[in-house]
Amino acid sequence: MKNSILLFTALATLGMASCSTQKKYIRVDNINNVNTVKDNPIIYSLPKTAITVKVTAVNEVSVRGPYYQYASKYIGTDDIITSNSSVWKLGNIDISSYPVQDSSRTYVVETNYPCAMNFSPEGFLESINTKPDFQERNYRDDDTHNNLTSDDLSSRRKFQDINVNRYETVFDTVLHVVDADSIFTAVPSAKKNLIRKSLEEQAQELANEIFLLRDDRNALLKGEGDGNNAPTGDALRYMVEQLNKLEESYMSMFVGKKIKIEKTFIFNYIPNQNAKQQATLFNFSPEYGVVPNGSKKGSPITVEISDLGDNIVINKYDNNQTTARQRAGASQAANGFAYLTNAYGLVRIMQNNNSLSEKTLNINQLGTVRYLPASLMQKDGFKLILYPQTGTIKSLN
Repeated sequence: MKNSILLFTALATLGMASCSTQKKYIRVDNINNVNTVKDNPIIYSLPKTAITVKVTAVNEVSVRGPYYQYASKYIGTDDIITSNSSVWKLGNIDISSYPVQDSSRTYVVETNYPCAMNFSPEGFLESINTKPDFQERNYRDDDTHNNLTSDDLSSRRKFQDINVNRYETVFDTVLHVVDADSIFTAVPSAKKNLIRKSLEEQAQELANEIFLLRDDRNALLKGEGDGNNAPTGDALRYMVEQLNKLEESYMSMFVGKKIKIEKTFIFNYIPNQNAKQQATLFNFSPEYGVVPNGSKKGSPITVEISDLGDNIVINKYDNNQTTARQRAGASQAANGFAYLTNAYGLVRIMQNNNSLSEKTLNINQLGTVRYLPASLMQKDGFKLILYPQTGTIKSLN
């Protein structure tokens, strides 16, 4: 009996020793290269960069006043709009970026020991065996789809309904024949008629109103007319402002109106992995403004991206290492977690070979995928923190 107990104890001790000495392993493969069946593997993606281009288009509209031909005669100015026109111009162009999951850089993780992995709200790997030391945030703006906002141009083109008397009352004398005691007598009477004033007469009346407004404003500023009851301070300022607005409205009937209307468009573009690339975002026409890509109206507005070559040395080193291992007949070491190196690109918005806006951004697609040594995972206290928006290493223990 005693020997049986000793044998059982020895076997149990041996079994525990074999479990404790079981070799830890980790293997990370691109999901597109995995052909075997995996039991509930861990899967994660590295981020790729999407570019947002926010374009402001400005419509400058000139509207002729109804009394423009009498501006010089009654107002004394030749600085007027003589014909209606509308022209579109490109305003501010803002370039920004946000990360999206890269399906071509999605990885399957196999390991025989647990590791605590933390992910961002977008599904990007943030850390392993530790919590990230930065706050989670949404890297994509809420408004990333085409958004068009504009004023009602038709209403802004209208001139204020100025209180100009467009009709004149005329009394004509009319003779009515009256039979009085068999004697026909012509009795005069007044007949009221409304006759529409000519355009020039309306313009002259409005010009007189403008000069009256100016006289009233000068009287207010000089404190004339009301004695001790003359307005002061905020009351005076308010009255003068209202008179100025009224005069401006009256004057627009002669000199015309200039209106600016802004429309905002947002375009998204996801670059590929080419060192140089170009794509058309939309067409632009001074007559029609922003029009869809492929339209025969206007000229194309393109986004161009040029790799600034940050990874040339790293890529050369990796290629040399691969060549050296092949010559030595050495097997490829097991890959640990995949991460990215920084890669900056110059993003330019172009029209007819002219740069309208440009910005240097980290373009994840241009970065090099590298792998941590699998042996690092076997060390106690292994910790990794990544920048989730770029997939690059922040800290490694």
